[in-house]
Amino acid sequence: MKFENSSYYSTTDSKKVSLSIGDLYFLDFFCIAEFKEGVHIGIEESEDITIALVDHYGENLKIGFISNRVASFSIDIKQWVKFNTDYDFIVATAIVFYDDLNFNIATIEKYLSQYSTKRCCTLDQSIEWMRNLKEFKDIYA
Repeated sequence: MKFENSSYYSTTDSKKVSLSIGDLYFLDFFCIAEFKEGVHIGIEESEDITIALVDHYGENLKIGFISNRVASFSIDIKQWVKFNTDYDFIVATAIVFYDDLNFNIATIEKYLSQYSTKRCCTLDQSIEWMRNLKEFKDIYA
């Protein structure tokens, strides 16, 4: 399910930013990414995402990142990990998968991740998990 079709879209304050590779939805302390079918997230795309995040959250951002895999795309995991290592802005990641292939990819990403990563069957599950992380508890207390 796309974020705009979820119950959270109408009940939360979010800002949508459209990039050539897909849409980013900025919420209080986490971002939901929905990339387009067939895109590849490499170094340039990682830079574009990072710039959009810094523009919205500021240079000292510490956020959660939800990858809502409503379409098939590829990602250069090494580049994405390098960006997070260099900038250290992601506190936790949730990966929403809708088929077995994306579950397997999410499992690999979870294994390679240096921060808390959860595989989720639904967008609702990922948002609730993000909202309940101890790192973000003060916001929703």
